Amino acid sequence: MLRKHPACQEKINVRYWKSNHAETLLRMPMTPRWSIAVWTLVFILVAGAIQFSIPYPLDADTAYHAAVGQLIRQHGILYAFPWTPFSWLADHYADKELLFHLLFVPLAGGMHWTTAAQVVGTLAGTTILLTIYFILRAEKVRVPWLWALLPLAASFEFIYRFALVRPYLLSIALAFVVLWSAARGRLLILAVASALYPLTYVAWHLPVILVCIAETARFLSSERIRCKPLLVSFSGIVAGLLLHPNTMNLVRLTWIEIVRVLFRNAWEHKAGFEMGAELSPTPLYVWAHSFLLCVLMAVFALVFVWRNRKQDSTSLAFALTALAFGALTIKTYKFVEYFVPFSVVAIALATRLKEWRFLPHIIMIVSVIYTFSLNFSDMQEMTKRPDDMPPASLNFLRQAVPPGSQVFFPDWRLTGTLMLALPDRRFIVALNPSYFYEKDPELYRLWFRIPREPAPDSAELVRQRFSSRYVLCANLEEWRPFMRELSLTPGVRSFVVDNLWVLFDLGELSGR
Repeated sequence: MLRKHPACQEKINVRYWKSNHAETLLRMPMTPRWSIAVWTLVFILVAGAIQFSIPYPLDADTAYHAAVGQLIRQHGILYAFPWTPFSWLADHYADKELLFHLLFVPLAGGMHWTTAAQVVGTLAGTTILLTIYFILRAEKVRVPWLWALLPLAASFEFIYRFALVRPYLLSIALAFVVLWSAARGRLLILAVASALYPLTYVAWHLPVILVCIAETARFLSSERIRCKPLLVSFSGIVAGLLLHPNTMNLVRLTWIEIVRVLFRNAWEHKAGFEMGAELSPTPLYVWAHSFLLCVLMAVFALVFVWRNRKQDSTSLAFALTALAFGALTIKTYKFVEYFVPFSVVAIALATRLKEWRFLPHIIMIVSVIYTFSLNFSDMQEMTKRPDDMPPASLNFLRQAVPPGSQVFFPDWRLTGTLMLALPDRRFIVALNPSYFYEKDPELYRLWFRIPREPAPDSAELVRQRFSSRYVLCANLEEWRPFMRELSLTPGVRSFVVDNLWVLFDLGELSGR
């Protein structure tokens, strides 16, 4: 009797397993179509409950995005940004989150910007939950709706990032679509999702990376590597770039964001740049309080699918992606919004054929107990966010600072709030201080130094070098020496507004 070669026998076993694998999936009950409408409504209610429980946006970036939406409504698609004349974007504007800003446009005229942000946040959050639900439903995972909600229970940091009304919410959904379509060979979906990236998010190169991860998973699963998904994704990105109204500026802006902002200024801790906490490494206590369950899920998923990697490359692709984002989280906190949901989807796919009927329910219960017991006070604080610009402050500043004025402001992070409060005024820089440095490094260093190393001639420097009659500061301890120096300058008038803001009138500018 002839014996088969071991390699041939292994191929036969793999084919047999995959055949049984497919038959098992086909035998698994598909949720009825009417349930899609039900769970869509549930996801809307969940995302809306999170957004509308927060009275004021948790970070000032939301104000900037709402302000850009209002500017698009007033002026159409933007090709310059004269509201921050010292920024590189003033003359080389590129809206790296165009589609996200367009969501604000129909809402900008009929409601307060905070309500508009809550509506946009609800829409974007629902998109994430629905995307996870549809992918797991297509993969015949049991209770896909429960897995879709699990990221909100598995980590407080994800809840916090989910509640921020920021463009990365759309990027999370697109990342899932790109990875799944690449793994499953759905090339039309892959092309469309890749084309949307340059119009949606600054990291429009991410689809290529995700496709490479999907093909790496195929290689590790002893499957043939395909070139077509990579070509399709790359072609989609090029098409999206060509459709963008600021193509060349967008390419240059992305280079600045990735190379100078992330690699040099944030990761190398370059002096003279305050990039915000989200670009810094994730603190150890955050790992203990928010990521422990996600790490366990990602590691378990990888171990399980690795043992069956020759039979299921799709699950391996999601497990590898979860670990990749987890590794990036060690260096930069902002990748938590990808790491948490990808770790949940990875374990959902890894365990879909096991007879662990109540596994997702158990994980959900453990996650709720763990996350809410450790972070309940932080969740309460989210619902008590005070208004950065109360009506009294708004009215006073609008009367005190006339339209067309150039306002010197020492902190770039709150520029969006000021743009909404004081329309038709100009400010130093918005979005990122690196764009100021890109345009004029010497003047940027002066702007950074004046409020941090105040001198008796600070008021005169502001007048001469920045053509600013008005200086506005958030009433924070870090600006107290600067504000004290200005208040001691002869001829300078100061106004404390609701104990939140301090406005200085430096007097008429010379030559006017």
